[in-house]
Amino acid sequence: MIDLNLVKIFITIYDTRSVSVAAERLNITQPSVSHNLARLRHIFKDQLFNRTKEGMIPTAYSVQLYESLNQPLIDIENTISEVTNFDITNSERCFKIALTDIGGLYFLPKIYEKLDKIAPNISLEVVSMDMNKLTDWLITGKIDAAICNKNLEDRNINTLKLFQEKYVCLVSNNIKLENNELTLQQFLKENHAIVSASTGHNLVENYLNKKGLRRKIKLRVPQFSILNELIEKHNLIVTVPERISLFFESNKNINIYDVPFELPEFDITLHWYKKSSDIAAQKWFIKFLQDTLRNI
Repeated sequence: MIDLNLVKIFITIYDTRSVSVAAERLNITQPSVSHNLARLRHIFKDQLFNRTKEGMIPTAYSVQLYESLNQPLIDIENTISEVTNFDITNSERCFKIALTDIGGLYFLPKIYEKLDKIAPNISLEVVSMDMNKLTDWLITGKIDAAICNKNLEDRNINTLKLFQEKYVCLVSNNIKLENNELTLQQFLKENHAIVSASTGHNLVENYLNKKGLRRKIKLRVPQFSILNELIEKHNLIVTVPERISLFFESNKNINIYDVPFELPEFDITLHWYKKSSDIAAQKWFIKFLQDTLRNI
């Protein structure tokens, strides 16, 4: 019978594509991981992983082995975690969550306030959202969870819908609208500021492209939160999620309008990856996020 710790090391190298990252996740030394990988190669009589510039790439045999071992290991760890509670009182664990800047505005105060009350020794690190890397970050353990407006297609990623959202337009008070109504014609005519597509907020642009329409993009920025003063002073329109527009309501120089065309609502979702280690801590954190963000 193969040592369960060897299985865990194999799964972690497979998930992270890295001996050093696997060592960090398992809280053991890199030489120890390398030594156990050599044992695994001897046991299975296969190279298992080939070292490349892109990381440790699994062999065909390794892929089959992973499919056979991963779920049973998760089941074993789940059984153990059910009788091993995560000690939130004494733990000094740092959980990492990926958010956009507006996700930080909306979610972070609620998350941090509750975390500080119930688990004052646990810390939180917020990682700036990059949709192009998000699945890889979750699988390799760079982050523990993510909140965004995109569905991740990897079947190993868990997804929970938090709520539905829609876009609205923040419009400079200096832009004069006929009958105080934002029409499609004026929407296309005025100058716009947009954020990077890597944040996941590209629904408007995709819709316009499909319709063969173009708006005047005057400014591209990495974050929504820097736009407040720019909108009012430079006659700009910015399209944002409706809940985020509430942060701009107090600014009398910015008006809020519905988007002047039929745009579908979208889901805001919580994502996490089923780890084969540290399950008790992860299960606690995901449940904490679900409880904290329910009905917001």
